[in-house]
Amino acid sequence: MQRRDFLSLTLPALALSPLLATGWPGLLAPQVAAEGFVVRAGQSRFGVPLPFRGVNPNDLKVSARDTAGGLAQFDYVGVETIGPVLHQHLAQDEIFYVVAGEYLFQLGTQKRVLRPGEIIFLPRRVPHAWVQRSARGQLLYWLQPAGQLEDFFLYMSQQKPALPAAEMATRFGLQDVGPALSPTEDYALSATLDTGFMVAAGAGRLGEHTRLGGLNPNDLKIAGRDTGNAFSLFEYTGHERGGPPLHVHPEQDEVFYILSGTYRFRVGTTEHELSTGDLIFLPRNVPHTFAQLSSEGRVLFSFQPTGRMEDFFRAAATPNPSPSIFADHGLRVVGPPLESKG
Repeated sequence: MQRRDFLSLTLPALALSPLLATGWPGLLAPQVAAEGFVVRAGQSRFGVPLPFRGVNPNDLKVSARDTAGGLAQFDYVGVETIGPVLHQHLAQDEIFYVVAGEYLFQLGTQKRVLRPGEIIFLPRRVPHAWVQRSARGQLLYWLQPAGQLEDFFLYMSQQKPALPAAEMATRFGLQDVGPALSPTEDYALSATLDTGFMVAAGAGRLGEHTRLGGLNPNDLKIAGRDTGNAFSLFEYTGHERGGPPLHVHPEQDEVFYILSGTYRFRVGTTEHELSTGDLIFLPRNVPHTFAQLSSEGRVLFSFQPTGRMEDFFRAAATPNPSPSIFADHGLRVVGPPLESKG
């Protein structure tokens, strides 16, 4: 498959909207509100859809403009058994978490199948591709740093001509290096990866299994050491209602994505109720907290930069956490927990 085929795969069949025609620069100036923002399930950060092939939602959830270029996050829902050609990002690592369905990933020459709850870390400058093998599927994915991928998807949505390879690399940091994967071919699979890594469902990145309150798994999925301490990602499974006290991260932004259940968040003076597929961005130095309202729930949450949060959760998982645990890890408690009654 040639480079132009990658471009044709990303061209939506939908007509251009007037909003898209304005482009990012004027439309997407930095605009993180003082009390953060919520992106609801099925919506994109700035209300601009960027569907893959025109029918597979590929919603921007957190923009480079929200993170000073440090991170971008997307939510992809696949209704076709397709994927991109083999390509590489020149200056970005990419992370995929499978929410639903089955996907085949290639990293270098090695191939692995991923299913719900599994995550894969794809290092920059290593060729990779993926293809959806189930009729429907859903992926969450992160680019770190953000680079120009959201601009690439906007360019594709505007149905502009294919760019020469050199310009693709210069403008978007992308290089196509091989064909797409087949969703039906029976490939030889690798037991391990020589570069990058996978984390299994229900497992922690470093083999750790932390439980908050002795009951609720809180697994580290992407560690600070994987990202130069720029980003860390956790998966929390709550088996009880409630949440932490109102607190402040002086140096970190925090993002929650609801995988299941119902949660109430407070950020600054504003409260939001979130459910499956919703996302909330909590800016640094703004008081915030949450309470799980449902009896069961599951969230992905991240910190940018990592700070001391990995050590905080290790300490919080001990039988008798210190009363000074927040202060000991650079956090400030400024109020009580939220009510956890729905």
